[in-house]
Amino acid sequence: MAVKKSSAVADYTKHAGSPSTRAVRWLHHLITSALVLVANFTLIPAIELHGLLFSLLADVALWPTLQLLQRTPVYPWLVDFCVRHRGWFLAFTMVPLSFAHEQYSRLRNWYHGAFLATPHLHDARVHQVQQQVWAWNQAGRKRPMVTARAPWLSVSVRVESYKDTCDKIRVNLSNILEVDTERMTVRCEPLVNMGQMTRHLIPMGYSLAVMIEMDDLTVGGLFMGVGVEVSSHIYGFLSETVHACEVVLGDGTLVRCSREENTDLFHALPWSHGTLGFLVAVELSIVRIKPYVHMKYIPCYSQDELLDKLTVLTHSSTPPPLIETTVYSKDTAVIFTGDFSDGPPADQAHRINDVSRWWKPWFYKHVESFLDRGPGEDWIPLRPYFHRHTRSIFWELREVIPISTHWWYRYVFGWMGPPKIAFIKLSSAPAIREASVFKHVVQDVVVPLRDLKDTIDLFHGAFEVYPLLLYPVRIYKQPDGLQGVLREPSHLRTEPTTGRSYEMYIDLGAYGVPPKLKRKEPWDAIKEVRRMEKFTRRRRGYQLLYADCFMTRAEFEEMFDHSLYRQCRRKYKAIGAFPEIYDKIKSKYCPASMTE
Repeated sequence: MAVKKSSAVADYTKHAGSPSTRAVRWLHHLITSALVLVANFTLIPAIELHGLLFSLLADVALWPTLQLLQRTPVYPWLVDFCVRHRGWFLAFTMVPLSFAHEQYSRLRNWYHGAFLATPHLHDARVHQVQQQVWAWNQAGRKRPMVTARAPWLSVSVRVESYKDTCDKIRVNLSNILEVDTERMTVRCEPLVNMGQMTRHLIPMGYSLAVMIEMDDLTVGGLFMGVGVEVSSHIYGFLSETVHACEVVLGDGTLVRCSREENTDLFHALPWSHGTLGFLVAVELSIVRIKPYVHMKYIPCYSQDELLDKLTVLTHSSTPPPLIETTVYSKDTAVIFTGDFSDGPPADQAHRINDVSRWWKPWFYKHVESFLDRGPGEDWIPLRPYFHRHTRSIFWELREVIPISTHWWYRYVFGWMGPPKIAFIKLSSAPAIREASVFKHVVQDVVVPLRDLKDTIDLFHGAFEVYPLLLYPVRIYKQPDGLQGVLREPSHLRTEPTTGRSYEMYIDLGAYGVPPKLKRKEPWDAIKEVRRMEKFTRRRRGYQLLYADCFMTRAEFEEMFDHSLYRQCRRKYKAIGAFPEIYDKIKSKYCPASMTE
């Protein structure tokens, strides 16, 4: 896999492209304008007429029928049937549609990048966001603002949508603006996703310092929410690799913040989930890479062995650049480390393992094999490594499409890739989504590494779902008064090269259907998740907020420090302009107060 050499600075903001590119762009906009004109006078009236007729039919027949059905004994059985056998529907519909969408997206992204990408117009697009915010202020600030991005496009698994009660602002910013290989940074807009980033940076010989696995996750979501990956034991969360960002505030003001400028806002933005302003640009660290990742697999057969080996690896003065662990039972796990490599020696070429090939076993099954085989190694091409869990959506595909566990599935459907998470959400009726809350676990917690054994025991007792995903991650001590929502770690170590203090934590994730439900035994989702949340608070840990959160507001503020966050909401005019974090992430099933 050849890596192209990059220039010292690849700056895309200073030109609009070649004359041919500008000509194609002009023709594209001309055709688009003509189509819009035709649509306004023909298609839109026709669509509105059909919509009116459908609404009439729905009001007269469909909704009354559905309401009657919900009152019958058949309805719970019907919902249960749809949940149980939904995999076949997804395999025959969402998988082909996802494949078609992926091919369309690749073609569209190539066309957009070659002819329509306009990073040089970034300032104009930001101004459009500001204009919408100014208009919202002039209209009386009646409801909080959120982005207009459809909820089903996010990777969050929460059922409810807070956007229904908010005013939506279009933030269509999805360009990579500049790659500076002298400062080792990339500047981009917030809707740039990880798939775009790897396709853009890898041919240049670079990647993000914290390169997140899933293609559809966006830079903005990972910075304003949380991003953790295989290099987080060195760099921390993705937000730690951000050099600077630009934010449109609640009054329409554009501000730049960094560790030197508007530092309070800069440190308050991570985990704020878009409740302090609209992110419009981010500047992140990049690192040099090589064409392959040299993988080493280390099986562990007890919790003590796992903790000891992770402690040695993560606290080493020269830790492996990449560390991940998959926990397969209460007492067994495989640690796998990676180092960037030019490839195996000539006599080891057969050990190149392109895990993205559709006919190969899923990556987590490949890793599991080392529990029987003992320690081993291989070389994985770089981009397949970065997206090693994509084919199986970690191991969730086996729950979403149960037939995917059979070998024949890979030959019939596997070559098309997995269904897109957005399509899965879009195809889920509200009743099915709500039923999945109580019949499925998707939870991540971040706790100190020293609490690894107790956390695995808790997950085993509460969920008994395996495998578990485990990433070591540093949480750094920030300057006084700027710790953000994460509280200052209590067992600090010092990074010798930078002098920064940190504590090593782990991100432990559980995804799947609890075996108790498969055995037809009772399992209380809210009770067990609240048990996990209580444990996490007591260990000074944190719950990742893309999943269902059943904490009360008081419990939530016990877990997350709101001091700096509240100061910034007052100072930067976010009160009334944006919802609070809790109001965006709370579950509809969490009452205002709840006794232990």
